[in-house]
Amino acid sequence: MAEIIMPKMGDAMTEGKVVRWYKQAGDVVKKGEPVLEIETDKVNLDLEAEQDGTLGDVAAEAGKMVEVGGVLATILGAGEKAAPKKEAAAEPEPAPARRAVDKKDSVKHSTGEYAEAIEMKAPRVDRTSAASTAATPSGDNGRRRSSPLARKMARELGVSIEQVQGSGPGGRIVANDIKNFKPSAAAPQKAKAPSLPPMQQLETKEIPLTAMRRTIAKRLAESTGPIPHFYLTAEYDVTNLLSLREQLNEIEGIKSSVNDFIVRAAALALRHHPNVNASWGDGAITQHGEIHIGIAVSTPEGLITPVVRNADSKSVTDISNEVRTLADKAKNRKLTPNDYQGSTFTISNLGAWGIEQFTAIINPPNVAILAIGTASAQPVVIDRQVVIRDRMKVTMSCDHRVVDGAPGAEYLRTLRSYIEQPVRLVL
Repeated sequence: MAEIIMPKMGDAMTEGKVVRWYKQAGDVVKKGEPVLEIETDKVNLDLEAEQDGTLGDVAAEAGKMVEVGGVLATILGAGEKAAPKKEAAAEPEPAPARRAVDKKDSVKHSTGEYAEAIEMKAPRVDRTSAASTAATPSGDNGRRRSSPLARKMARELGVSIEQVQGSGPGGRIVANDIKNFKPSAAAPQKAKAPSLPPMQQLETKEIPLTAMRRTIAKRLAESTGPIPHFYLTAEYDVTNLLSLREQLNEIEGIKSSVNDFIVRAAALALRHHPNVNASWGDGAITQHGEIHIGIAVSTPEGLITPVVRNADSKSVTDISNEVRTLADKAKNRKLTPNDYQGSTFTISNLGAWGIEQFTAIINPPNVAILAIGTASAQPVVIDRQVVIRDRMKVTMSCDHRVVDGAPGAEYLRTLRSYIEQPVRLVL
């Protein structure tokens, strides 16, 4: 007889949830065949039979939380029979205590940074419609080929991209086409008002906490309580970086994001400041010999931070491809523990949502996290002349037990050199 137990899928995991059973008691199973699906704080995965046989007693029904190491079911070999059930053998679950814990976690959730509760149903949900809606590019709506920077400039300047003649390869519209565009007097253009998300039918309801949401609440409480945060904000000129990104995307045919460049810049800057690439311990501070950047990714169930390992030794293109793969796995709950554990520094970027500046909560055991705002065209004074430049604000949250104000400021100064002179990122 073999037992199917709740596995430990990470250092922070203490329990998992049974989502559904593919087999019922008495069904024949084969080695390697999926028997049930479980939900952990990070991923959903199938547990497989470790031997041929018959599924015996099922100890945890769908929807039940089971501690790590707890028995979920047994697999009976040839000639084996299930042990007779004893009356009152199963200890009743302390429902009031469970509700009290849920209430406590709910309070943490409501005060946490990543407050994005959703309803988690047992079967896998089809997120294709939501994902496709979020991924639909804005600006040209697929009618005209144009670079991301050109679409961004068109929105800011109120230019209809449909009336611009492209000068790039294959008639692609690039930034210079938008800069040089002169609308005809007969057809003045107006910037479109941003569309609103659909209104929802409001109703009072309780949303059960998912394993991921419980872990987020626990981790936030562990961070904001024990870790003494302080914040440093800097504003960078990203005009050259956006230009370089546009050129690389057009020449190499890739779709790198601004964040991909920032990941590489942050990783290279950490080479100069190992005190920021560190972890706090009760007896010592550990400075890590490798640079692994955690990237905050929003999923329907909550926030997760996949890790780009050895980011300082990877090109922007490599980082772009890896981040895209990790984000896709995160949104489909296909990440493995190796994908999301072991970061030494974290980046959270809300620029795509138009957020100019924000502070992020440190992701322990990291001692710093970088919050990235949106890049926007602003009037600035250079050589006593007012010019338009693209600017972006970043805010670094620091663990004051490890990183003091001056060392944190020195790191941001080094980061400025990489971001404002982005050719350093491709040399």
